Amino acid sequence: MNSAHWATKTKMHTDRNLLITGDNLPVLRALEKGFSERIQCVYLDPPYNTGAVSRAAQESAGYVDKMDSKSWLESMHLRLKSIHKLLAETGSVFIQLDENEMDYLKVELDTIFGKENFVNRIVINARSPSSFSTVNKGLFKASEYVLWYAKNKGKLKVFPLRVARKPDQAYRLWLSNPDDPPESWRITKLREAHPTMDLDQIRIQYAHRVCRLAPISDKKAGKAIVQVKADSRQEPERVFVVQRDDHADQYVLRGNQLIFYDKQVQMLDGTRSATQPLTNIWTDIAWEGIAKEGGVVYKTGKKPERLLRRILQLCTEEGDWVLDAFLGSGSTAAVAQKMGRRWVGIEQGEAWRLAKKRLRDVCNGDDPTGISSIEDWKGSGDFMHYVWDDGFCLPE
Repeated sequence: MNSAHWATKTKMHTDRNLLITGDNLPVLRALEKGFSERIQCVYLDPPYNTGAVSRAAQESAGYVDKMDSKSWLESMHLRLKSIHKLLAETGSVFIQLDENEMDYLKVELDTIFGKENFVNRIVINARSPSSFSTVNKGLFKASEYVLWYAKNKGKLKVFPLRVARKPDQAYRLWLSNPDDPPESWRITKLREAHPTMDLDQIRIQYAHRVCRLAPISDKKAGKAIVQVKADSRQEPERVFVVQRDDHADQYVLRGNQLIFYDKQVQMLDGTRSATQPLTNIWTDIAWEGIAKEGGVVYKTGKKPERLLRRILQLCTEEGDWVLDAFLGSGSTAAVAQKMGRRWVGIEQGEAWRLAKKRLRDVCNGDDPTGISSIEDWKGSGDFMHYVWDDGFCLPE
């Protein structure tokens, strides 16, 4: 790129989405002035320091992933110090790595962010052994990891998520007459009520009528429900109601709590599904077939848009600022754009060309891949592109 084609150094916009080409360390330090304590979520996918020379489909988009461990950690430490200044008090940083440097980096993060602000170590099933041969001693390495830290865990913005699961077959009872008062409810076996139906479909479609019994602990349960438990044993076929001011009513049958399945069934991405709380082990995001996601071929280091969407769902809302200082082919910025977040992406290598094309297509509504259908993305917005050369320069 010839510097003659760039405008002179200029003040950077701090109210626009930004794609920045340049070394992320001086760029991060420069961002401290306009973005201090404004970034809600930082996602970092740095080189894993595997000792390899990595190449994408385009030779120019590859990178060398080989430093001595001390230099790699020092490099990350400097960048994380700036990132800490950029994060909002409610903000989060997520760093994705494999096992090469993860534990060493956690010590650095404990130093910079404080051990008390560690949130989770997330385990991700990132690859299948079916299409690989194992050449190293030991087990096949299928996992990657995400370290999640808060700027201030006491003020952390977080939105608990649920994920799809197979329907829980412990729910084997059926409420025959839901419109009658609870005292008159008739509870039968689910299979007897639906002898020829797929019971899993019934559990999802009629979750408000599917139920099970659960023991009531005399020590852990509330005083009111423990008292009703004793009454229920005297009238085992009657459903008793325990009314609570700040919580949903509880139901007791045959000395047990009667629990309905509807709290476990929700709409997920437009589909009514059985769900469970999201844990720190993520095995449900497909990695196969993502090489062309976003309309750019970038086979090395690319992350699924669904993975980034989940991270942003956990800690951001529409309008929040998202930062990726190792942008690569632009996945984080693309996902942020489709979700209505504002973003800053920094990339030093030639992959910025891929990112710029991808993000232009996203804004124009020409990217149907990734999470576009889930988010009903039709295109919107824009971004500024700056290049760093001892200051920000704006392309003409």
